[in-house]
Amino acid sequence: MARKNDAPAPEPAADPAPEPQRDMSAGSEADPATMSRQEPGEPAGPAPVASSAPPSVLERVRSNRTGPLAAGLGVAFAVALLLAVLVPNVPNLYALTVLGLLLTAAVGFTVRYLSHERDLMAQGAGFIATLLGIHIMGVTGTIDTTGSGLDGLLGLIGAEAPGFDDALLGALATPAVSAGGVLCGLIAAIIVGWGPRDRG
Repeated sequence: MARKNDAPAPEPAADPAPEPQRDMSAGSEADPATMSRQEPGEPAGPAPVASSAPPSVLERVRSNRTGPLAAGLGVAFAVALLLAVLVPNVPNLYALTVLGLLLTAAVGFTVRYLSHERDLMAQGAGFIATLLGIHIMGVTGTIDTTGSGLDGLLGLIGAEAPGFDDALLGALATPAVSAGGVLCGLIAAIIVGWGPRDRG
């Protein structure tokens, strides 16, 4: 005989209906709301990236292995030929020192600016360019006697003093082994490589 105070057991709650899963695969169709926002003439893919501008001349010189050396030689020869006119025919320490430092600074800072790394290669390029520039400037300015008093004196006896072309040929024909040229080359190498040492 069943007891009256016994209540019937509660029925288990029904599981909620599972939500429909969205297909996240790459080949699934786009949302209709998104499709309605897209205009007919607009491409479906991402916007194309704008093409980068071509590199400048300075950047091309920096990226070239021999670019700093070529630029240093060009600056060295140009400045040497311009300053050779100011070199006195009679050796003058003050004038040669000032002109030599001007050429050294021009070549040193040119190679330093155009070099990505201040390594031994860049320092060697600055050294060689400065050495040749100092040699050409000093020898050409010393041999060239055009417009000097010596030129007038040689003209009285029918002789002709060496001009700028002969002086430049003489500078190119002689080796650059002077201690002054080596010193200027070392100063240019110091200018190129000046900075804190890389601690790898």
